[in-house]
Amino acid sequence: MTDTESSPPTFESEDIAIVLAAIDTSPLTGLVVEYGARLARRTWQNAQLHLLHVFRSGPFDRPAAAGLHTEDLVAEAQDHLDFHVRIARRQCPAPVTGHLAVGDPVDEIVRRARSLNADLLLVGMQDTFGLQRFLLGSVAEKVAKRAPCSVLMIRRKQRLIKKIS
Repeated sequence: MTDTESSPPTFESEDIAIVLAAIDTSPLTGLVVEYGARLARRTWQNAQLHLLHVFRSGPFDRPAAAGLHTEDLVAEAQDHLDFHVRIARRQCPAPVTGHLAVGDPVDEIVRRARSLNADLLLVGMQDTFGLQRFLLGSVAEKVAKRAPCSVLMIRRKQRLIKKIS
């Protein structure tokens, strides 16, 4: 390699690499946690894995109107996060920390990535179409545009289905 070529960034042995994995309640959550644990375990000697679950709250979220109590829903979100933190700790010897936030997922994910000074951010990417895409947009795409670090979008591998005639 010559001096003009750029080499990939490396971390000194005393540096800590921060991997932030944003999880939700979709079927992709297990895959996001697995990738986060694998990256923290194999890529950097001194890594930390942080899992963030955002309880969405906004002007259109009205759990009380549906007979649900916000406190119960937030407690359920915390249980969901705790479950995935336990799974990540089984998969990864690096320190694993869970974070629960309440608010807009895009804002909270970007805010947490900044506050942790994250080196890598993992988000699951669902394929949404039509009205759902128009109303909600893609959280992963919005996060990727605003994130202060590199973003790895995790999605399920699409498999071809052969028709047997």
